[in-house]
Amino acid sequence: MAESSASTQYPWYAVVQGAGLQQGDILAGCPVLRPLLTDTQASTAADVAVNRRTGIILTQSCDLVLRADGRSHCKEVLFCAVHSRAELANDPFFGGRAAWEQARKGRLPGYHVLNQCELPGSEREFLLVDFSRVFTVDIAVVRDLAASQSQRLRLLPPYREHLSQAFARFFMRVGLPVDVPPFR
Repeated sequence: MAESSASTQYPWYAVVQGAGLQQGDILAGCPVLRPLLTDTQASTAADVAVNRRTGIILTQSCDLVLRADGRSHCKEVLFCAVHSRAELANDPFFGGRAAWEQARKGRLPGYHVLNQCELPGSEREFLLVDFSRVFTVDIAVVRDLAASQSQRLRLLPPYREHLSQAFARFFMRVGLPVDVPPFR
């Protein structure tokens, strides 16, 4: 099958807007709280810095749906950080092509590569999802953020499920104290 035909039949993204959320939605400007450590023993109050980050929703779509009472099954939305190639251009590891290729092939379990988006008006370069940078945001805040954005990208099936599976593989890894010895 030709590449253009395959990308037409199985598009990676859709452009969406509004407060409706699904797994695979990419939101810019997610607030990430970071405690500012001072003398933690002397005070029970903590200073907090708010950083803004682009993230992709990993919470299952069924948990994000509004119930009849107007609430969702979850109180917080799970995100992973998302970085563009340009953002990582000066990174010692991801600044070059080799690491991106290793991540694309699934050889770096902490990372997942998303295809570039060529939808008119929503063009994006390749994205790297960092599974080691998870964060949660209150669902009401996420809905407000989504509603305030004129449009955002939503990862579509089967790529959304592929991302979810890669995330699960990253967290279900088990390191054995004694491995099976090599066959000689």
